[in-house]
Amino acid sequence: MLAITSYMETYQALFVGRSDDYAIQLSSGRYRRVGKPLTKSEVFDHLIGRHTCGTYVMDTQGRCRFAVIDADMEDGLARLWQIQDQLATQGIVSYVEQSRRGGHLWVFFTFPVPASQARAWLLPFCPSDMEFYPKQDEGKGYGSLIRLPLGIHRKSKQRYPFVERGAAGLVTLSAPEEQRIAWLASIQRMEVPLVKRPAAATTMHRHTPTSFSPSNPGRASGPSPIREWNASQDYYKLISRHVTLNEKGVGKCPFGDHHTGGEDTQASFKVYEPGVPGGYCWYCYTWQRGGSLFDFLKYYYHLSNQELWERIQAEDI
Repeated sequence: MLAITSYMETYQALFVGRSDDYAIQLSSGRYRRVGKPLTKSEVFDHLIGRHTCGTYVMDTQGRCRFAVIDADMEDGLARLWQIQDQLATQGIVSYVEQSRRGGHLWVFFTFPVPASQARAWLLPFCPSDMEFYPKQDEGKGYGSLIRLPLGIHRKSKQRYPFVERGAAGLVTLSAPEEQRIAWLASIQRMEVPLVKRPAAATTMHRHTPTSFSPSNPGRASGPSPIREWNASQDYYKLISRHVTLNEKGVGKCPFGDHHTGGEDTQASFKVYEPGVPGGYCWYCYTWQRGGSLFDFLKYYYHLSNQELWERIQAEDI
């Protein structure tokens, strides 16, 4: 009983935004506002699958205890890994949750902060084709709603865990259930800095954050040379030298170690236009991993980052 109580308290402290109201997800995937407090009993019912709750990201004072980037697209997880890597170079710890059509990237705060403060800090990391929560600054009503994690999506009838990249593919972080309490307790929360917005910025303004040098990741050095190199190349032409692609950019994955029998027989590999210059441009649906042109060549030739970069500079690729 003590373990369950501890689990519920940790869960609510992480994921519940507004506690005096919540919404219930319908079978269509839409939500209906309930108009009464979200109790521990309701959260427990959410976790065991009796119903599915959505939480309003801002509390009654317009503060939030987390921010989320929602990548609602088929290559969403692959692109969220890229954002997670960018955040990590800034010392920002984030967590990725699978979703019905992509994924959510969560950043948790040490204490609730005004929505505008969270947005000024993290919104620049969110690409224009993804959604950022909180969507509004404080003082603008209830604000945005997001499904509470680890419950059952009423439309897909599926649960979606938190995951990370492993050597053999995705590793589930929030299961099995007996390990979930320890995992939730291990989540790191970030102290949100005060960031001054540019005078001309609008609430939806976004830009690409400064990258770090691959040869010295501890210091800021302007745009990454690797990212610049990626952006200067014809990613489709280079990858198609190694993979036969159809008119939709789909072909057999060349990384056979991650496919049954050592060979991709399902044409699981897809090349697509990067969301940002030099960004992710390929994804393997079986391996559930993607990356940039640089990543592709690194895996293809079995080289380290440094070895591949040296070969690129020597024009040996």
